[in-house]
Amino acid sequence: MGLTMQEKKALAREISKRYQKAGKKEKTGILDELIKTTGYNRKYILHVLANWGKTATVRMSGETIRLKASPRKRKKGGGRKPVYTEEFTAVLRAVWIFFRHRCGKILAPFTRSRMKYLESAFHITPEVGGLLLRASPAAIGRRLKADRKKSALNLPSRETS
Repeated sequence: MGLTMQEKKALAREISKRYQKAGKKEKTGILDELIKTTGYNRKYILHVLANWGKTATVRMSGETIRLKASPRKRKKGGGRKPVYTEEFTAVLRAVWIFFRHRCGKILAPFTRSRMKYLESAFHITPEVGGLLLRASPAAIGRRLKADRKKSALNLPSRETS
């Protein structure tokens, strides 16, 4: 039906309270309604509704642990810190244009072999120069992906004769 994941979970959370109190015929109707709305598999939604909010006590390594069935909460943020700065991308874009829109596999060796010239011509800082020397062809391709799309749109179409 086009519901987002948060909307589906909120709907399951609300209906689970009603489902757990309902009789057998009512549960069948609730399941049918929720399957049509969310598109979930019948067994999956049955499991979710039956176990939502219930707690289980488990004894592990001599400790008593209470487990509660609820959706997993993801931590926000985290992940890796960005390696390449906007300054790096701007310099890379200028070098890419200078070398006539070459792909990352060709551009990476060009930048490494011509670094002294590029530093003077493009006024590259030592930090950005180090990043240019270290950047892999795949990383260069990823950083220039949007620019390649833009330049592809501007090129005249090639007609075959």
